[in-house]
Amino acid sequence: MIKICYRCNNIATSVEHVPAKCFFPIEHRKNLITVPSCEQHNNETSKDDEYVRGIIVASKGNNETARLHWRGMVRQTFIKRPKLFLTTYSKQQENSFFHDRRRMDGVIVKIAHALYFKEYGRHWLLNPYPFYENMFDDDGKSDIEVRLPEYKSIPLYNVFSGENPAIFKYYFLEGKVGSKIDCLLKMVFYGGFSVLVLPLGPDHIIDPLTTIFDLRKRQ
Repeated sequence: MIKICYRCNNIATSVEHVPAKCFFPIEHRKNLITVPSCEQHNNETSKDDEYVRGIIVASKGNNETARLHWRGMVRQTFIKRPKLFLTTYSKQQENSFFHDRRRMDGVIVKIAHALYFKEYGRHWLLNPYPFYENMFDDDGKSDIEVRLPEYKSIPLYNVFSGENPAIFKYYFLEGKVGSKIDCLLKMVFYGGFSVLVLPLGPDHIIDPLTTIFDLRKRQ
C-alpha cells in the first residue's frame, strides 16, 4: 500500500519519529510514535532536533528523567559537538539564555503536524502555532501569558496519549478555536516543559484578544 508523507502529498519513503529519537533516552525508546514521511520532511529539521532537545531538557521544572538525560546522552552530544553547545547557550543575560525562536518553532510545528496526521489520518491544513509556558520574556512573563492571555480559560485534562509519558505526552482538544471548527494540541516534554499549539490561518497575525472556547477532549 502506497503511503503519503505526513506533511505533503509526496510518496513516503521512510518514517519520521515523533518527537525525534534524540529526545528519548535509550531505555525509553519503546513503541515510539512514527508517521510516514518523504525524504525532505524527514530530514528538514535534523540539525535542529538536537538543538531544541538541549533547550527543552534543561528547562526548569522538568523531571528526574530529564536530568539524567542531560547528564548522559545530551552531555555526550555537546562534548562531541562543542559548536552545538555554544550555539545553544552562548547568548546569556544574568541567569537566562536566549534561543533561536525560528528553530524552536520549526521543530515544535513539525511534531504538531505529525501528531495530527497520526490522530486524524490527514494533513493539518491550517498552520499550527506554538505558545510556550516555560519560555519567558525580559519581564519574566511566559510566552503564552504575553501572546495568549486567555490561555487559562482553556479546559485542562490529565488524560494524555504517549507510550513514554515521562519523556513526552500529548492530547488534542476538539471544538471551536476562535470562530473555526478545529482542534488544539497540548504537549508536555519531561513532565514539565509545556507547549500549547493552536491552528491559525496562513496570513494570521497573532491577536492577544483571541478567544478560545467550546473545546472538548478527543474521544
